[in-house]
Amino acid sequence: MRIALDARLANINTGTGRVTYGLFYNLLKSDRDNHYIVLFHNKDPFPDLDIEKFDIGRGNDQRFTYLWQLFILPRILNKLSIDVFFSVENMVYPLFFKGTTIVSIQDLIPLGIPNYYDRRYDKIKYKVKILSLKLLKNRDRIFTVSNFSKNEIVKKLKIKSDKIFIVPNAVSPFEIVRNTDKILKDLKINFPYILAIGGGEARKNNKTLIKAFVKSRVKEHLIIVGDSIRTVQSSKFDNLKGQNKVHLIGKVTDNELAALYKNASIFVFLSYYEGFGLPILEAFSYKIPVLASNKTSLPEVAGDGALLVDPLSLDKIKKGIRKILRDDKYRQDLVKKSQKVLKQFSWEKSARILKDYIKDINIYG
Repeated sequence: MRIALDARLANINTGTGRVTYGLFYNLLKSDRDNHYIVLFHNKDPFPDLDIEKFDIGRGNDQRFTYLWQLFILPRILNKLSIDVFFSVENMVYPLFFKGTTIVSIQDLIPLGIPNYYDRRYDKIKYKVKILSLKLLKNRDRIFTVSNFSKNEIVKKLKIKSDKIFIVPNAVSPFEIVRNTDKILKDLKINFPYILAIGGGEARKNNKTLIKAFVKSRVKEHLIIVGDSIRTVQSSKFDNLKGQNKVHLIGKVTDNELAALYKNASIFVFLSYYEGFGLPILEAFSYKIPVLASNKTSLPEVAGDGALLVDPLSLDKIKKGIRKILRDDKYRQDLVKKSQKVLKQFSWEKSARILKDYIKDINIYG
């Protein structure tokens, strides 16, 4: 089969970018039965792999526009005589493509969270994407990352479960970051801290975390990484930082994030809607204890490697923070269990699962 992989995001430092790179790189290294064509723009994401590549010629700072995805992309795929097209990005479905499409639906966050989009344009675009899935061909398949997301797709999109397959995410080994003390000094961090990510995005639930943290009265500070202006509620969120031990530090570099993970006392992830929850595995890889939400896919990912709590209960979050910080044995046991959980996830394993599914695709069905 001639399989086109949409690798345009593989060079971009986002969750989807890291998943694209990790999954595709290991698939390309391991599958010698199929002929792969890597679609990219400007910069080859896999320069060490001797495979066919096609530069789609779009600017490196641009995403596929939705019209381009619907109407121009299929022309490219048909011209290249592609049998199967696969993109990790959510709901990329090229209309009029003659072959088989593997559509990625990693989550249904906008359907699961009322008023998720602030802009009318985003709401309309998402509705059009959902509608385009009504045109799936019999042989098309759905890729997702957890049992939770699969069940959501079946329930909310009314797609038959036998069209959906699961390939879990994993984490790529982080580069060893040297001079972490200097990095923290440059960030003006010279105190023990609890780490959280997601900034002010409502579903990340950091407003609740801040309130519970203040009630916990622990000696550690709270550092929250990420943009604080991703929701209309950002001003209310920013007002919560009145406590001098709460630090909203915005976006950080890879090295800065690695240093923050490595030196954190706890990583807290209280999101109330996730299709997978990759940050939990990232924290596990740094051997720091994790306090996480017990909602959606997160128990599936964390297993018994994290302390799971109701993300809407201030009291349970407060008690969870105190328990991890004050009980040395419990903290060490959590880390030990997290390493066993982490071994269940690897890009090599995920690539093997994907390869097996691709082998079973009937391009003539």
